[in-house]
Amino acid sequence: MSRKYEQEREALLEDVKQVLKDAEALYQAAVDDGTEEGRELKSKLKAQLRRAKQQFSELEDSMVERTRQAAAQTNDLVHSNPYQAMGIAALIGLVLGALLSRNSR
Repeated sequence: MSRKYEQEREALLEDVKQVLKDAEALYQAAVDDGTEEGRELKSKLKAQLRRAKQQFSELEDSMVERTRQAAAQTNDLVHSNPYQAMGIAALIGLVLGALLSRNSR
C-alpha cells in the first residue's frame, strides 16, 4: 500500500509540475497587445504563477516531511511493541479473510 501511495503521489506531483510549466509557457507566449489592460493582466498572471509555484513547492516539502514522520512513527511503534504489531496484523488478516471468504460465496 505504501508503494502504491508513493507512486500515486509522485504521479500527482508530476502532473501539477507539468500544469505549472504549461501555464508558464502560455504566459511567455502571450502577446502583449500594448494596452494598459493587457499589461495589467499579464503582470497579474505572472504574480499568480509565481505564487502557485511557491505554494506547490511548500506543499511538496510538507508532504515529504509528513510522509517521513509517519514512516518514522510507524517504525518506532513496531520496534517498541513487536508482539502488539504482529497481533494487530494477524487480526486485520483474519477480518479481511473472513470478509473475502464471505464475498466469494
